[in-house]
Amino acid sequence: MSDFEFAGQLHRALDASPPYALPTVLSALLTESVGAKEVCLWLVDYGEVTLERVTVDFAIDDPPSVPVDTSAAGRCFLAQTPVEIDDSGGRRLYLPVSVRAERLGVLDVLVPESSAELREELSRAAVVVGYIVATARRYTDLFERVRRRRDLILAAEIQWELLPVLGYEADELFVAGALEPAHAIAGDSFDYAVEADVAHVAITDGMGHGLRAALLGSLAVSALRHARRRGRDVLSQVKEAGQVVHDQFGGDQFVTGTVAAIDMSTGAMRTVNAGHPRPWLARDGHVEEVELFADYPLGLFPGVDYRAQTITLQPGDRVLLISDGVSEATTPSGEQFGTERLRNLIAETRDQVPTETVRRITRAILDHCQGPLRDDATVVAVDWRPRFRS
Repeated sequence: MSDFEFAGQLHRALDASPPYALPTVLSALLTESVGAKEVCLWLVDYGEVTLERVTVDFAIDDPPSVPVDTSAAGRCFLAQTPVEIDDSGGRRLYLPVSVRAERLGVLDVLVPESSAELREELSRAAVVVGYIVATARRYTDLFERVRRRRDLILAAEIQWELLPVLGYEADELFVAGALEPAHAIAGDSFDYAVEADVAHVAITDGMGHGLRAALLGSLAVSALRHARRRGRDVLSQVKEAGQVVHDQFGGDQFVTGTVAAIDMSTGAMRTVNAGHPRPWLARDGHVEEVELFADYPLGLFPGVDYRAQTITLQPGDRVLLISDGVSEATTPSGEQFGTERLRNLIAETRDQVPTETVRRITRAILDHCQGPLRDDATVVAVDWRPRFRS
């Protein structure tokens, strides 16, 4: 069977089955087609700390499974390349399950013998599985339950449903975002959208914590999207969103944010800073905060005239947008994470892909705090790579 025929057969089999039956159908097909002895699908938890085995009867209180940082499956997930190890029953292959740049998990297959052809065939299977998982969440809660190591509070449920796909990569652009904590607080959000000539990116932080902050943030992001999808420019997006928030909350609640549009041909990044922490720019071995004037937060006053400021990107630049929960993350003794730690970490991860950079930063924040965060910590990394444009 050719790779194309196999991928097509797998897709048809999974598409014809109930979405929750994916582990069973996948195991049966790989057992028949490649002689697999064991087939497991692992999905990463929301915090990207553990890989959780997908089973039809999965329960949130099941014990954690495989650590990302110290396992062969985790190496596959982090590097996004196949990993092969000896096993008592043959050869165990781990294949990355992803959709574009969004890392979802790992396909784990035990086979009697391995070959380059088999690895290629299973890699194609993992690609199909990634797309099935990404679309099946609209039909079943199974994959959402697997990725939650703890119950989400209602505010976090609203927050996670608002987020875009966590990673996107094309020739000219790579965008990735991460948000901590995954299960509580819920004031932060981020968003992006890509078109032929422009890439939109935004990060927002709703005032307060809990359900009210989540509703506030949801309104702001939805208003920004509504304006953007009607073809409004950055200034109009921010102005309309600010007015909507003020109309609903009367100036008692507000949302800070950075909203930007990158011209994909010139690198001109038109940016509005609505009372939000400044972006960071990594260029040619240097990491610096970008000096931007801060306008009023969204919703604080009616009819604010915002100002668009331009960040001129150069090929290979990386821009990072952060929420205040990053630099202000605090240890039990009161020591903040601070800008220097952040600067050093941005520099240290400069050669890694944005998905790994944002993961490393949020992990470092959790390690620094030595316990639950007092505020959301959100990081968005954007690489502009116009040298690949035709």
